[in-house]
Amino acid sequence: MLLFARSARGEADAKGLGRAAALFALARRRVAAAAAQLGVDLVVVVGPAGSEADSPCGELPPGCRFLLQHGPTFADRLSNAFGAVRALGYGEVVAVPTDVPLLGARHLSAAFDALAEGAGAVLGPSPDGGVYLIGVRGDAQALLAGVRWRTARVLSDLSANAAHAAHAADTGAPVLLDRLRDVDRESDLCRLARELAAAPALDPELTRLVTLLLAATAVQVSDGPSAGRARAIPCLPSRAPPAAAVRA
Repeated sequence: MLLFARSARGEADAKGLGRAAALFALARRRVAAAAAQLGVDLVVVVGPAGSEADSPCGELPPGCRFLLQHGPTFADRLSNAFGAVRALGYGEVVAVPTDVPLLGARHLSAAFDALAEGAGAVLGPSPDGGVYLIGVRGDAQALLAGVRWRTARVLSDLSANAAHAAHAADTGAPVLLDRLRDVDRESDLCRLARELAAAPALDPELTRLVTLLLAATAVQVSDGPSAGRARAIPCLPSRAPPAAAVRA
């Protein structure tokens, strides 16, 4: 499992959600726990040398591998990270961030199961047109080529690449997982709060944490087009290598 991570504080500060560090810490703990539960290696991609304040190294369980980001653009850094773990001997790689609080063992298990069953790629869609998970068997370069990163076209570009690669290599069709929300800004936190309020049994721990994080500033969130009323939801101010191919 390839985890792109800052420290929880660094993640919250970068997104302008300074009081939400606990939210990103929870998301990271869940990914680490899922890796342990599934028996897969956790390889953490950290920022460039000299960014110790943003390093998550002290927040992760022992036994993790660490890789240093390198490359001038996000596309380069992502591609280089996939290439680095492939060079270490990993044959199945699932990459995730630490800003998707609902991401857990169920989704990650489904991703690895799909790869094991022959899918060439697995994608976890986000509501904004991006993805929260990229899984691949073998070389990821064809999957990542030409993707318009950090736009609403990420999912469609990756899906097109995955379908083309599957046809060319005669592998299984790409698999789409459940849609999950990543938290990049205040509005994402508000939408997450609304989703959890509608189904509090979905994740009681996260529901309690998000409720505690919500600040006094209120945003009117419609209960629905026919409800004829709105309710105020407070929001935070506005972001040794294996010898054979194994799972990462």
